Amino acid sequence: MLFYCFFIPFRIRTNVLSLDDLVWSYAIGGWMEQAIQSLTPKINKIVIWIQKQSRKTTIFLNLVAFCLIWFGYSTVRRVTADSTKIAAENAVNLVKFQDWLGFPSEAKLQSWFLDSEILIKIANTFYFIMHFPSMIVFLLWVMVRKVEWMPQVRASLCLATFSGLAIHLLFPLMPPRLMPLYGFIDTAKVFGPDPYALGIAKAANEFAAMPSLHVGWALLIALAAIRILKSPARWLMLLHPILTTVVVVITANHFWLDIIVGGILALVGWQVATKYWPIKVIKRMKDQFFVTQKDRKIADEKLEEYRSSAKSPSHGVEGTKNPI
Repeated sequence: MLFYCFFIPFRIRTNVLSLDDLVWSYAIGGWMEQAIQSLTPKINKIVIWIQKQSRKTTIFLNLVAFCLIWFGYSTVRRVTADSTKIAAENAVNLVKFQDWLGFPSEAKLQSWFLDSEILIKIANTFYFIMHFPSMIVFLLWVMVRKVEWMPQVRASLCLATFSGLAIHLLFPLMPPRLMPLYGFIDTAKVFGPDPYALGIAKAANEFAAMPSLHVGWALLIALAAIRILKSPARWLMLLHPILTTVVVVITANHFWLDIIVGGILALVGWQVATKYWPIKVIKRMKDQFFVTQKDRKIADEKLEEYRSSAKSPSHGVEGTKNPI
């Protein structure tokens, strides 16, 4: 039944309907017509409401998105709070895997910067100040100046973030700063400022190193800004994910693979959101897979042709039964 719900409209539009197709189209026609009559107005209302891009709609959807993200993050944090042993084992295995791949040591790179206390303090401050505030400022800018891009930006943010949260849940990972035996220094604790000493640790997931949403969000902002803006200076936005990558490494908050996976999620999220964001998909499915009144009219004409052909003496054999 479901197969024909999707297949018949396609056959109608490509003009390759067979008699069996017509029989099936009428068999499901009544049920489909009722479903369309009840669903189409509701779908259209949702699509029109979101596409209006009113300020109130945008603010409401942004708040919903952030609430869902925070709820998801908090839920994952509670679920993985007692996963210290698993997170440590995953971290050890990840280090071994990176060594096997030939990645450079994050601890060695960190050691190059440890002599500059001012630089380390700047990096620590950048790490916990730039994550949420930079995304909020960027969303506000899009909402005020480029509201037509808001659905794609919001969708890409949700896709990348929820994918990252799923990985946090399935693969809890201890960050390098909690692995002193491998030569890592917890720069926030040693040099400051330490956000965890300020009570942020209660809201933070200590075992969410994989993937790096810091890098993922920074790359999302850069990708969106480069696509939205027209000035050649827009390419300077790439400095944001580059600086974030350096910061998360020298502060020992993420491994290389955390950064790579976070970047991949951002790229995939942006590509999916800009090409196949939900409203486009809903409209495409509604137009392509539902038997509309136009499709039914075409089917009626085809069926009448078959009936006329079956009644014609030149298209039948005497004594055979008319299948229609």
